[in-house]
Parts: sequence; C-alpha cells; structure tokens
Amino acid sequence: MQLPRFLWVPFELGRPFGAPNESMFQKRVLRSALELLERTDGPVVLEDFQEDAPVPPPARGNEGLWACPVSFPPPREDRPQLVSATLEEMRHLEPWYELHLAARGVASPPVSGLERSDIVAGLGEIAEGVLEPAVQTNHTLVEWIRLGCDDLRNWYLDAAQGQPGHASARELHDWFWRQTAAARLIARAARSMAGHSDPMAKMLALRAMVPREHLEELIPEFGKLSWSEK
Repeated sequence: MQLPRFLWVPFELGRPFGAPNESMFQKRVLRSALELLERTDGPVVLEDFQEDAPVPPPARGNEGLWACPVSFPPPREDRPQLVSATLEEMRHLEPWYELHLAARGVASPPVSGLERSDIVAGLGEIAEGVLEPAVQTNHTLVEWIRLGCDDLRNWYLDAAQGQPGHASARELHDWFWRQTAAARLIARAARSMAGHSDPMAKMLALRAMVPREHLEELIPEFGKLSWSEK
C-alpha cells in the first residue's frame, strides 16, 4: 500500500490495539504508532510492535471447561502425510461442526467458493513445489490461497466450538496453529510460495499465511526476518 509509516501489530484481526479494557497497553500501541512520525530514516518506515496482547482471564464459570473436541497424533511433515492427515482431521471434526451449526444456527460463511477438499489439495500441491496448482476457480492464485486458508481456519474454529464449554478467541487461535495438520499444511505451502516469482504471492507467503507469533514454531526461517526484510 506504500504507506510512509507502518506499525505492524501481532494481534488478532479486528483488534488493532490488542485487547479490550487494557487502556495502558492500548496507549503503548498508540504511542508506538505516533512515534513513527518523528522518524527521519524514511521515506518508508516499517516497524514491528514487539509485545503480544494481554490474555484476558476466563469468563466466570467457564474456567477450564473447553478442550479440543478431537485429539490428533502429529503427522509426518511430508506433503502426502499432511494432506491425508488434514482430510482425516476434517472427517473427525465434521460431527462437531454440525453440532455447532445446530446450536448457533449460523456458521462462518465460506468466501473462496471452493470445497474444503479442493483447498487442501491445492495447498498440498503448492507444498510439494507446484506453484501454479490446478485449482478450478475464478480467483487469482493469491486470492484463492488467502480466501481458502481463511475458509479452512474458520471451519476448524467453528468445529472446535461444537465441544461443550467456552473457549476464548486466543485458545481457539492457538489450538488451530499449534495442534492441527491443517496449520502445518498451510505453513508448508507458505514456505514453498516464498520462492514464487510473483511479488504479491511472495508477500502473502511471508507476511499473511501464518500469524507472526507462530512463525518461529512453524517456519523458523520466516520468524527470524523483520517486517522490512519480508
């Protein structure tokens, strides 16, 4: 977007100041952004905010009640195993997704226009080094990957909420990125996409496919890069 000053924050989407009811923390975020106006090493200044958002305490009566509805053994990290493990995860999670849908009457709408199995297959091809996979879509490569990853993640999070109890957004987020084969498949695809000749595809891989706080564990070589290097 060619912004002259840019503070990158590692918070979940929709919370640019980190967490509600944390006024001192929010002030530190705002001051960090305003201090970029004093920098003279431009014309473009990209800076990482180095703190994670405070984790809110569990809601009263809900402490310790939520747990992942399904436990999965860690798959091998090669592409065929990650694809099959992700498809197996979805099969086991499907009943929990249906429970969530029945209880809430609504679920996160898919936005990519692709079947989940097609998204998984396309990401599997990319993870194997096929940077222009045969995915039937009207979206560009960057768009279907971005939207498809969102669809996968949102479906998993809806399914996880079929379990009785209450999970915070942070618990759901960490469960997906730390415990599922789908997250590792996305990370493997991102590692491959980082070598794409299209700068937009490369930027998607380095900056957007995996959250910053999970880069070190999923793609260590990405986690060591600063925002400007990406």
